[in-house]
Amino acid sequence: MLLNRSVWFVVLLAMAGLYGIFAIDLFRDETSSVTDRKLRVELDEFLLLASALILLLFSFGLNQHRARGRERERRIAAERSVRDLGYHDALTGMPNRRAFDEALGKLTPSGLHAVLMLDLNGFKAINDTHGHGAGDALLRVVADRITGAVREGDTAARLGGDEFAVITPGLANPEIAKVIAGRLAESIARPVFVEGRTLHVGTGIGIALSRAEKLGPEELTRRADLALYAAKRSEGVPWRVYGPELEG
Repeated sequence: MLLNRSVWFVVLLAMAGLYGIFAIDLFRDETSSVTDRKLRVELDEFLLLASALILLLFSFGLNQHRARGRERERRIAAERSVRDLGYHDALTGMPNRRAFDEALGKLTPSGLHAVLMLDLNGFKAINDTHGHGAGDALLRVVADRITGAVREGDTAARLGGDEFAVITPGLANPEIAKVIAGRLAESIARPVFVEGRTLHVGTGIGIALSRAEKLGPEELTRRADLALYAAKRSEGVPWRVYGPELEG
């Protein structure tokens, strides 16, 4: 008896490439009747169509799975973007007060840390004279300069208006906070060129050191604020370190 072998190979393809191959192996008996051979041809055609349908369903299911994956990634990215907006200042891109407060709360009780509070001298006059557009442009420049003047690992934030703050954790000695304050004051005092104008602002900086005391975030910022007010009232160096004499 003579057998004629017929093999169908169905290749499972998807957008990313080859996923698999399966084969349908048929045997034809050449001694079969015409009717039997016709039935086998029809069976071959049916299996081919069924294989094509399987391929289409497989591809459709895979594409749906990938589409759901892409949608999930987009949703995660959107949620992350919303969270980032909640922790960053819309105008300057700096961390905002919420991010500042959280970073302050993460300071370890031990070690030497400093909080520096800053605000700008002469900013209101620029806003009043040149408009809020010029004021916003100046704030963006100042934000970049503050970020560039602090150390890696420090947190520089915009608290609102022309108020900024810096957290400097893990200082080797108190003098480093003064060096950072001097660098900030020098950088901010450089001329700012906005819309064809040359603008000038200064800054006052208050410094509060944790030293060996276990100061909470609120007490550190309160002391830094007191030092800032003292710095703005005094002449000479633009920064002031908190001391007990500032109380009352």
